[in-house]
Amino acid sequence: MTYANRPCTRGFTTIELVVTIVVIGALAAFAVPRFIGRDSFDSRGFYDKSVAIVRLAQKTAVAWRRNVFVCVTATQVTAGTAAGCGTPLTNPVGGGAATETAPSGVTLNTVTFSFDRLGRPSTATTITFSTTIPGDITRQISIAAETGYVAAN
Repeated sequence: MTYANRPCTRGFTTIELVVTIVVIGALAAFAVPRFIGRDSFDSRGFYDKSVAIVRLAQKTAVAWRRNVFVCVTATQVTAGTAAGCGTPLTNPVGGGAATETAPSGVTLNTVTFSFDRLGRPSTATTITFSTTIPGDITRQISIAAETGYVAAN
């Protein structure tokens, strides 16, 4: 049989089909659950927003030349102008209160401190983010005593 007289064959070989199925199976087993389970992403987002609120409190204290308070409860981080954070700062991003609420599975240690007009905290403080979310890690925000440096660990 010559090349011109050969019957036309189309389609995939068995090996190509098996390899394609294995690749799709691997993606389904490892990649898809990461996109469906958003809990760890929500936890990291809450942590980043909490760091931003603490830094906002410090910068506001320096700009306004007065004390600004940070109140951390088991489920919330708030920056305010009065002790107890009854009057929260305005969040420059959305215009609402400078408050973030923890997603399900994340808890914080309770602490209240203030920044003075030079941006120094009333006490060296560490805010710990504990989590029960599978695959998520414990995070911390450390505020240095003399400088007020806010370190996201």
